[in-house]
Amino acid sequence: MPKIFIIEEIYLKDIYHTVLLKDVVMRNQIRNATFLENLVSYLADNTGKLISANNISKYMKTQGVKITPTAIIHYLRCLSQAYIVQPVRRYDIHGKRLFENIEKYYFEDHGIRNALAGSNRSGDIEKVLENIVFQHLIRLGYTVTVGQLQAGEIDFVCTKPSGQRRYVQVTYLVADETTRKREFGNLSAIKDDYPKYVISMSPLVTRNDDNGITHLGIRRFLLEGLE
Repeated sequence: MPKIFIIEEIYLKDIYHTVLLKDVVMRNQIRNATFLENLVSYLADNTGKLISANNISKYMKTQGVKITPTAIIHYLRCLSQAYIVQPVRRYDIHGKRLFENIEKYYFEDHGIRNALAGSNRSGDIEKVLENIVFQHLIRLGYTVTVGQLQAGEIDFVCTKPSGQRRYVQVTYLVADETTRKREFGNLSAIKDDYPKYVISMSPLVTRNDDNGITHLGIRRFLLEGLE
């Protein structure tokens, strides 16, 4: 069995390198292919975290590599156009406006993400789960942004073309009161009446109501969606 997983990882990496070479490097005449690969690895390691081109540029400078934020934004756009990653913008829930320049990035194929980042890292379960939920929300027809509140962040603000909206938090387990307050508390801080959900892998949870917020098991979500 272990050999099967090794073969699959090699296969996914081969697909990734083919797409990176033909659809990104050659098509966009990328000169710094080494940095491009390092950037994708960085995105794999920071899936679901806010990404700032300015911060990446500053960090690379400390490593002795000079690359401008403009060049990084260009590389990120090329990766998105090749369907390697998908950017998600931040949305100010109370101010009802989109923020510029700082985005989250999710992988179009989380198998490729795992092959790049290493699929045996136990600390990655939250990142993988969030990536899976994001991609399924897209398949369900939602436009997805990251919600920004003064008190914290909402993982996903999901909107249908009809204007119907849903708020979604994703966590591995709701195993203690601290996690519960963080995930459910941020949703409770939203003062409109759109449906709110916490999706987790907590044992025995399928679809529970918690003071008006639906706690949804990941299997139930993948089979039936939010409704």
